[in-house]
Amino acid sequence: MTTFIKLFTVAVAIMIFSSCASIIDITKNVNTSALRIGMTKAEAQTALQKKPYSTVAARNYPETKTTIEVVQYSQSNGQENIVSYWLYFVNDKLDRWEPANKYGPAI
Repeated sequence: MTTFIKLFTVAVAIMIFSSCASIIDITKNVNTSALRIGMTKAEAQTALQKKPYSTVAARNYPETKTTIEVVQYSQSNGQENIVSYWLYFVNDKLDRWEPANKYGPAI
Protein backbone atom coordinates (compact mmCIF):
# COMPACT_ATOMS: atom_id res chain seq x y z
CA MET A 1 0.00 0.00 0.00
CA THR A 2 2.82 2.43 0.76
CA THR A 3 4.28 1.84 -2.69
CA PHE A 4 0.98 2.94 -4.22
CA ILE A 5 0.94 6.11 -2.11
CA LYS A 6 4.53 6.92 -3.11
CA LEU A 7 3.76 6.39 -6.81
CA PHE A 8 0.59 8.46 -6.52
CA THR A 9 2.48 11.28 -4.80
CA VAL A 10 5.17 11.26 -7.47
CA ALA A 11 2.55 11.30 -10.25
CA VAL A 12 0.72 14.25 -8.68
CA ALA A 13 4.00 16.14 -8.23
CA ILE A 14 4.93 15.58 -11.89
CA MET A 15 1.53 16.86 -13.03
CA ILE A 16 1.82 19.98 -10.87
CA PHE A 17 5.34 20.79 -12.02
CA SER A 18 4.55 20.19 -15.69
CA SER A 19 1.48 22.44 -15.54
CA CYS A 20 3.54 25.14 -13.82
CA ALA A 21 6.09 24.93 -16.63
CA SER A 22 3.42 25.69 -19.25
CA ILE A 23 2.11 28.59 -17.14
CA ILE A 24 5.62 30.00 -16.85
CA ASP A 25 6.11 29.66 -20.63
CA ILE A 26 2.96 31.64 -21.47
CA THR A 27 4.06 34.51 -19.22
CA LYS A 28 7.23 34.96 -21.30
CA ASN A 29 6.90 37.77 -23.82
CA VAL A 30 6.74 37.07 -27.54
CA ASN A 31 9.65 39.21 -28.74
CA THR A 32 8.83 39.56 -32.43
CA SER A 33 11.85 41.83 -32.93
CA ALA A 34 13.98 38.66 -32.70
CA LEU A 35 12.25 37.20 -35.78
CA ARG A 36 13.66 37.37 -39.31
CA ILE A 37 12.02 36.44 -42.59
CA GLY A 38 13.37 33.08 -43.80
CA MET A 39 13.88 31.51 -40.37
CA THR A 40 12.89 27.88 -39.95
CA LYS A 41 10.32 26.90 -37.31
CA ALA A 42 13.13 25.66 -35.07
CA GLU A 43 15.08 28.91 -35.48
CA ALA A 44 11.98 30.98 -34.70
CA GLN A 45 11.31 28.92 -31.58
CA THR A 46 14.91 29.43 -30.47
CA ALA A 47 14.76 33.18 -31.18
CA LEU A 48 11.50 33.57 -29.23
CA GLN A 49 12.82 31.36 -26.41
CA LYS A 50 9.49 29.62 -25.98
CA LYS A 51 7.43 26.82 -27.46
CA PRO A 52 4.53 27.51 -29.80
CA TYR A 53 1.10 27.48 -28.20
CA SER A 54 -0.50 25.63 -31.11
CA THR A 55 -0.70 25.12 -34.84
CA VAL A 56 -3.64 27.22 -35.98
CA ALA A 57 -3.85 26.16 -39.62
CA ALA A 58 -1.98 24.20 -42.25
CA ARG A 59 -2.51 23.74 -45.94
CA ASN A 60 -0.72 21.84 -48.67
CA TYR A 61 -0.79 22.94 -52.32
CA PRO A 62 0.46 19.88 -54.27
CA GLU A 63 0.40 21.62 -57.65
CA THR A 64 3.01 24.14 -56.48
CA LYS A 65 4.67 21.87 -53.88
CA THR A 66 3.94 24.47 -51.23
CA THR A 67 3.01 23.86 -47.61
CA ILE A 68 1.76 26.71 -45.44
CA GLU A 69 1.61 26.33 -41.66
CA VAL A 70 0.40 28.95 -39.20
CA VAL A 71 1.83 28.61 -35.69
CA GLN A 72 0.52 30.56 -32.71
CA TYR A 73 2.70 32.00 -29.96
CA SER A 74 0.93 33.51 -26.95
CA GLN A 75 1.85 35.59 -23.95
CA SER A 76 -0.04 36.65 -20.85
CA ASN A 77 0.47 39.67 -18.63
CA GLY A 78 -0.34 37.57 -15.57
CA GLN A 79 -4.03 38.43 -15.64
CA GLU A 80 -6.60 37.26 -18.14
CA ASN A 81 -5.17 39.30 -21.02
CA ILE A 82 -3.58 36.94 -23.52
CA VAL A 83 -1.89 38.33 -26.62
CA SER A 84 -1.28 35.93 -29.48
CA TYR A 85 0.77 36.15 -32.65
CA TRP A 86 0.53 34.03 -35.78
CA LEU A 87 3.69 33.08 -37.59
CA TYR A 88 3.23 31.97 -41.22
CA PHE A 89 5.71 29.39 -42.48
CA VAL A 90 5.89 28.54 -46.18
CA ASN A 91 7.85 25.32 -46.78
CA ASP A 92 9.24 25.63 -43.22
CA LYS A 93 10.51 29.18 -43.77
CA LEU A 94 9.06 32.19 -41.93
CA ASP A 95 7.13 34.28 -44.44
CA ARG A 96 5.38 36.79 -42.14
CA TRP A 97 3.84 37.25 -38.71
CA GLU A 98 0.95 39.23 -37.32
CA PRO A 99 -1.18 39.60 -34.20
CA ALA A 100 -3.88 36.94 -34.05
CA ASN A 101 -7.40 38.06 -34.88
CA LYS A 102 -10.89 36.65 -34.42
CA TYR A 103 -11.34 35.89 -38.13
CA GLY A 104 -8.64 33.26 -38.41
CA PRO A 105 -5.47 33.12 -40.48
CA ALA A 106 -5.60 33.96 -44.16
CA ILE A 107 -4.15 30.96 -45.98
